[in-house]
Amino acid sequence: MDEHFRWAGGVSLIPAGEGWLVHTPAEEFLAVEPEGGGAGDLHAPELRPVFEDEGVLAPPAPRPGLVGVAGDGPLAGTLDALLAQTGVTVRRGTEKELADQAPELAVLVACAPWLPDRRWTELDARCLEAGLPWHRGHAEGRRWYAGPFRVEPGDAGYTDTRIRRLAASPWPGELAAYWRWLDEGGRPEPDPAGAFGAAMAAALIAQDVRVWLCGGDPPGRGAQVGVDPVTGRVSRHPVLPVPAGLMREVPEPAQAVR
Repeated sequence: MDEHFRWAGGVSLIPAGEGWLVHTPAEEFLAVEPEGGGAGDLHAPELRPVFEDEGVLAPPAPRPGLVGVAGDGPLAGTLDALLAQTGVTVRRGTEKELADQAPELAVLVACAPWLPDRRWTELDARCLEAGLPWHRGHAEGRRWYAGPFRVEPGDAGYTDTRIRRLAASPWPGELAAYWRWLDEGGRPEPDPAGAFGAAMAAALIAQDVRVWLCGGDPPGRGAQVGVDPVTGRVSRHPVLPVPAGLMREVPEPAQAVR
């Protein structure tokens, strides 16, 4: 192997006669029997394609680049710690401060304990104009949501997500009214299980960011993932970009029942 060779986390190398038994991260086994030299030849270059196909090799270390994390609360704090533990350099600040540093940042992640619809609509346009990849996470009800992670201009962003949600909702007026209530200072009741959901969402976001920094295609690109800390269920909703000019107006809220 070359000098950059690294085993993936979770790999076990078990001596087996003149060769090796490799237990992969996917809990499968590879029997390796090098020709003419025993176990010491496990690192032979000709084995690399097999190891790569089976996920035995680790991805490269994250390429240089700052990740800006905005917001406070359990999501931002957990995400900051997770990224730091995986070798990613984090810079904290407000969304506005970090968006202004777009040339220096590789990714911006916005964290919120509830959905800031108006603010994220503006941030979505700002990051798009600056060419800054951005991810996000927030809570609604008892669930926490992550993404979609927009890494390229043609990917679905927050604006696409909100339009798709309004179009798919059986209560679009009520949903829009709820978002306006949050924008105007309304606050949901505290959720005792909120820290668990925030930790689950933080792990998903951290994985997406690290995959992107390593040159891969993050699983959160083009999808919003919801986690329910009460049931432990994880749901994944693909989000497609909305064609220009389609449903840009927020529906009027329904009248209250008298």
